[in-house]
Amino acid sequence: MTTRPDIPALTADCTQCAALCCVGLTLDEGELYSFDKPAGTPCPKLSGHLCSVHDDLGEIGNKGCILFECAGAGQRVTQERFNGESWRDDPTILRAMISDFARLLPLHERMAQLVEAGTRDLPDDLEAERAALLARHARLWSDSETLRARYDAFLTALAAFDADTP
Repeated sequence: MTTRPDIPALTADCTQCAALCCVGLTLDEGELYSFDKPAGTPCPKLSGHLCSVHDDLGEIGNKGCILFECAGAGQRVTQERFNGESWRDDPTILRAMISDFARLLPLHERMAQLVEAGTRDLPDDLEAERAALLARHARLWSDSETLRARYDAFLTALAAFDADTP
């Protein structure tokens, strides 16, 4: 599938983000993280907007950081919603940045899955719905029950297609 100009970047570019995952997400000490961190609190390993221990995340017990992929939601919020501004420079925007990131993240995750589904040889009706869902997700800044239900129906149809395909 070729890159579409109406679809935002769907891979993380931490250099264009204000470390929204490192601030906005809750970390619970355990199998994936070596410490607790509440949402809205900067990670203690954060240096500026980048992880100071990125190369050692697995060794220090933060496998969850390695596994996490925002699918481009972080840099889109930072660059498009906040014009490249950062909560570090203006702490009053932190809550809004985290809120926008939380609303946009599921849309970006689903867009990445829809792009991946586009690499398959789908029947015309499934391909049309996939393309329509992708375009709809790309235009929105927050999720809805209706959109989730439509996406779930697409996944159900895709699974049925897979079950019928040898």
